[in-house]
Amino acid sequence: MEDYVHHTVGEEVNFIAGNYQIVEEGCLTHDGREFLYLMGIATVDNACCGQTGCRFLLVPGYIHSWKTKRNPQGKPVSEVEPITDEQKQAAIRAFLEACYPYAQINFSGKSHFS
Repeated sequence: MEDYVHHTVGEEVNFIAGNYQIVEEGCLTHDGREFLYLMGIATVDNACCGQTGCRFLLVPGYIHSWKTKRNPQGKPVSEVEPITDEQKQAAIRAFLEACYPYAQINFSGKSHFS
């Protein structure tokens, strides 16, 4: 199990080449297990090669406890089990691609954006 610190939906985060924001956070059920997902939009507008963007999904893992505690900054924390099995990832990826076509999909037990 790992702790997952929730992001503030809609908050813009700047990075050297642009920005991103998490626009949706939710739970979906696949094969009888509930998992957490985030949808975000990234915009690259400060790079030498021009402006571009993408929609992405991040899957931290299966949910074991939902927002049962807070971190020192006051953000809610859930407990998740990372999805490391490649067959399960492939099945969830296919499920998500049907719901969110043309999105980049990543699996991680820890937030890439902390």
